[in-house]
Amino acid sequence: AETIEAGMTRAALIEKFGEPSISAERQLDAHNHGFGELNVAIESQTVVIELNSPAFNIVGFEHPPETNKDKATIKDAVSVLNDGSKLFLFPTTAGCRLVSVNIGSSLIDGQHSAHKDHDTDHKDSKHDDHKDHDNDHKDRDIHSEFQANYKFQCDVIENVNTIQIMIFKHFPNTSQLDVKTILPNGQSAMKLTPASNVLSF
Repeated sequence: AETIEAGMTRAALIEKFGEPSISAERQLDAHNHGFGELNVAIESQTVVIELNSPAFNIVGFEHPPETNKDKATIKDAVSVLNDGSKLFLFPTTAGCRLVSVNIGSSLIDGQHSAHKDHDTDHKDSKHDDHKDHDNDHKDRDIHSEFQANYKFQCDVIENVNTIQIMIFKHFPNTSQLDVKTILPNGQSAMKLTPASNVLSF
């Protein structure tokens, strides 16, 4: 499973995020419905964002799709996740544009990740469901997750002093995001909620 190490440098984090094959079923530190993780790194003119979330936050369930409605819900969610420019709002003066996005979850087509690259085509990755026996949840105790990785290129990186996170608007089952940032001036951690959804640097 892919993990973000506390001592990782910004360059190493960006290299890790930039890999074409990303684990779709990364085990969250604590798999709690409504909660998710967001990792943000800035290096040179590049902003890389990684979202890790229980599938419940994204589609409202965690079991494999059983009906056409389930499949349509997943398809719609993936479509929204692919549009990173609507999920993460940068200052207009920064001139940021989405160049690649990689989405993974075992719920996508049963086993395969969805990958949309704006620069280069890569192969999709294959993943398996995992079960967590430490907590008692619904959906037959299946704990599925979504992981989405985004890369933005910015013309004026110095103007990236805020990022408005629209995850809460588009996926209202999400109530809190634990955020870790790796910036030129150091690392930090914070929590975002629907009422406080702006990262400030």
